[in-house]
Amino acid sequence: MVRGDEFYIRAFWELSSERQFGKVIGPIPWSKIVFYGERRKLDDPMMRVFESVLRELDEAYLKYQRDEQQRRTQK
Repeated sequence: MVRGDEFYIRAFWELSSERQFGKVIGPIPWSKIVFYGERRKLDDPMMRVFESVLRELDEAYLKYQRDEQQRRTQK
């Protein structure tokens, strides 16, 4: 049985492979988040929670990556 937080973390890392990489790492596309939720048969209220949680995780991840890049360029 997967705990709720494990579901979100697993989804985040699986969906991270869908982001664009280049000089700047892009966010996970909204369409991929929705597709993932639909494939897991999330109902509308859970889909809203799923989208919100994934966006929060993604924003934190992108901020961490920007901060790391800035630290590396300052050395």
